[in-house]
Amino acid sequence: MIKLFVSDIDGCLGEPYMPYNLDGLATLRRYAHDAGPPTAPAPTPAVSICSGRPYPYVEALTQMLDLTVPVLFEAGGGRFDPVEAQTTWNPVLTDEIEAEIKKVRHWFTTECIPGTKLSLDHAKRTQAGVVSPDPDEIVEVRGRTEQFVADRGPDLRVFDTDVSVDVLPPGITKRSGLQWLTDHLGLDMDEVAYIGDTGSDLEALQAVGTSFAPANANETVREAVDHVTDALVLDGTLAAYRHCLDANAS
Repeated sequence: MIKLFVSDIDGCLGEPYMPYNLDGLATLRRYAHDAGPPTAPAPTPAVSICSGRPYPYVEALTQMLDLTVPVLFEAGGGRFDPVEAQTTWNPVLTDEIEAEIKKVRHWFTTECIPGTKLSLDHAKRTQAGVVSPDPDEIVEVRGRTEQFVADRGPDLRVFDTDVSVDVLPPGITKRSGLQWLTDHLGLDMDEVAYIGDTGSDLEALQAVGTSFAPANANETVREAVDHVTDALVLDGTLAAYRHCLDANAS
């Protein structure tokens, strides 16, 4: 039984710098509304989010979808409970880790951003990131960031998308974030379905009971999941959710 359906945001619920599909989000909102609590023996999986986006962005989308299950932001660096209106930071986060992340953020600001379209991914606490609408800039800064991390903080990890580069501390990943969430909810990872589209989703996709990728996911992700949808982005995510409904009903 799939009791919890978790979706990434970028590439799964919407595309960066593009308008959201409001009709599609309304459909997902209805699915979330019809679902019972994730621990209930119901055929309709509860809905949650696991995203690298910062708290304000994830909280806003959580409110838009009227979710009642806690969601994960900053790739599991924090958890927001929309019913209790409470934010909990990952216990892995320490003062020492925050100090290292601040160093990376300072390096981005002083060495990478000037003279480019790059901008700091603001409002993040547990990771440092930059974003740009120029994919060539992302490729270039990804290489520089990997070298910087190798020289200064080998335990840090670098992930990228078409529009972003993020540096995460050890112990904070989407996979560990999902484990943190399921422990909190009293679920097993086998009872979770997850849909993601980039390398930062891989470990989480491999850890859950049922994994999905939308058709727009990168090749590595498509090869790693249980199911690749025929549809793109949000339409793919809705198709994945309906697959879970069918699987629970069979």
